Amino acid sequence: MVDRTLRRIFILSGIALILWILYLLKPVVLPFIAAFLVAYLFSPLVDKLHKIGLPRWLAIGIVFIGIGVLVTLAIWYVVPLVWQQLMYARDSIPAGIHWINYTFLPWISQTFNVEAMEIDTEQMSSVVMQYIQTNYSADSIQTVLLRVAQSGLNFIQIGGVVVLIPIIAFYFLLDWDRMLESLRRLIPRSYEKSTLSIVGECHSVLGAFVKGQFLVMFLLGIVYAVGLQLIGLEVGLIIGMIAGLASIIPYLGFGVGIIAAVIATLFQFGLDWTLLALVLGVFLIGQAIEGYVLQPFLLGDKIGLSPVAVVFAVLAGAQLAGFLGMLIALPVAAVIVVLLRHARDYYERSRLYDPSMVIIQGTSSGRVSVESEQVDVDVKIKTDPLKNLQDTEKNSKIEIIENKKP
Repeated sequence: MVDRTLRRIFILSGIALILWILYLLKPVVLPFIAAFLVAYLFSPLVDKLHKIGLPRWLAIGIVFIGIGVLVTLAIWYVVPLVWQQLMYARDSIPAGIHWINYTFLPWISQTFNVEAMEIDTEQMSSVVMQYIQTNYSADSIQTVLLRVAQSGLNFIQIGGVVVLIPIIAFYFLLDWDRMLESLRRLIPRSYEKSTLSIVGECHSVLGAFVKGQFLVMFLLGIVYAVGLQLIGLEVGLIIGMIAGLASIIPYLGFGVGIIAAVIATLFQFGLDWTLLALVLGVFLIGQAIEGYVLQPFLLGDKIGLSPVAVVFAVLAGAQLAGFLGMLIALPVAAVIVVLLRHARDYYERSRLYDPSMVIIQGTSSGRVSVESEQVDVDVKIKTDPLKNLQDTEKNSKIEIIENKKP
């Protein structure tokens, strides 16, 4: 019993040491993790193409070329529309400042009986110029240039990582089955069945999130964009797209979208309560469609996170890894929930949870060790050696039964 405890402590210490080393090598490890995630996302499509008779390298190439073509077409058609709406937003800034000075601020002053004020653009410009002259003198020009050069080097480094990720993902996909088989062979035989069951459940949860969440984002962005365009909002397309993309983080898409839409409506139409109510209606309809149609049919209950857990996961992800942590917070939290559920089941079947239980563990020597607080028995069993070799997994399982006194 002591040897088993020491062995478990040694294994846990080794795992902790490996995780610590990986954390120190985070800049090197992150591209490989990103490439593995890319390979994981597109491995089902590559497998389908490989099953119809294509060589695996050709199937991977077709998938990558298809992704590149789709991204290029999206940029080709979407960027001009977005640019046009950005130009309109830029041209609307003077009208928006005029509306704030002569409509909104006087209304605030009259309604709440406060001192009237206005935005002075000339004074703001002079303040900005004075700040630049004070803080960016000739002595600090070299520092600014060094920062620009450093930013350029960082940009080149990021570009290199972006180029490196598809290359690593290609080789991951090329040896995907062999790599998974190698990982499976590392699992101890006595834990293989339970480990594969847990991995399969985690795979189901991640698959549900990846396949469903991106469709939810896309369809929700269409709902927001079409609704805002029907109202007559000139920048409705870009606001709808941003709200749809931001919906990958729970409640962020709704918040960002409705704030941006309200500001754009005020700049374009002024204080029109009817249009503001229509904008609010568009986002409420989008939330209703997401909650009652898209998520139940596309995501289901496989993720299984309560709203409180969702908020906690997003905040924890933001604290640990910034914006990237917010993006991956939900799938990681769903996997953690799966692991915790199995850990709880294992705990409830242990003697730590119920000391009255008897743990019977088989060994390869043909003997069974029975451990309990009330009894300590060593029972010798006779088995066929050939059958024992064939049923290694069955003999190595741990079964738990209740202790019965004679």
